[in-house]
Amino acid sequence: FQYMLSDIPPGEMFEVIPDFHNIQKRLQHLEEAILNDSQGRLASVAAELKVVKQYAQAMQYFQQLDKVADLPKRVIHNDTKFNNVLLNSNDEAQCVIDLETVMDGYVAYDFGDAVRTIINTSTEDEADLEKITLNMPLFTAFVKGYLKEASKFLTDREVDSLMKGALLLPYMQAVRFLTDHINGDTYFKTKFKGHNLQRARAQFQLLKMLDANADEMHQIIVKEMEANKTANC
Repeated sequence: FQYMLSDIPPGEMFEVIPDFHNIQKRLQHLEEAILNDSQGRLASVAAELKVVKQYAQAMQYFQQLDKVADLPKRVIHNDTKFNNVLLNSNDEAQCVIDLETVMDGYVAYDFGDAVRTIINTSTEDEADLEKITLNMPLFTAFVKGYLKEASKFLTDREVDSLMKGALLLPYMQAVRFLTDHINGDTYFKTKFKGHNLQRARAQFQLLKMLDANADEMHQIIVKEMEANKTANC
């Protein structure tokens, strides 16, 4: 999908949802929710807010102009969860669907959201955090498939940024779930009281697992990128 759109220059697409992956804006929304504490839930999320603070600075990488000055923006999907790929009866990919979020962004956003939704061995709202582990064989297979196409247009700087996206997207999703929990569950559909908080905790746990394995995962990316460069020579 990214490869087919890689020749469209940035600025051609309408910004459908302004600041969709802007973590600074998401953190501002969280701060507003904290100040209002409309449902009196703030006291119960102290541990989660500590994790937010712990990672906040590192997660603002893509908003720091000095760090992304040579990182190109491209037309990306912006919602690359696994169920946005249409499969046939043989589980073969046919096309990408759910295109209403297509707009400019960094390829690491799409990579990160895809990793977020496929690498977790449990569910997005897993209550037992010990069940959340990383499916590294599936990650390796995904990297191989992704870079088979993406290596044709990615710059070295973009390759280096991919794991930053894989860390950012679960963090951002956790911040969004936590914000909605504090606000009284007004955005995401919930199945029970505390569902958004449970989702946030699961995403924070996934983030911690990804962070602990980030160097190994980056090396898998680099190795596969080099293999594709050699094959394309």
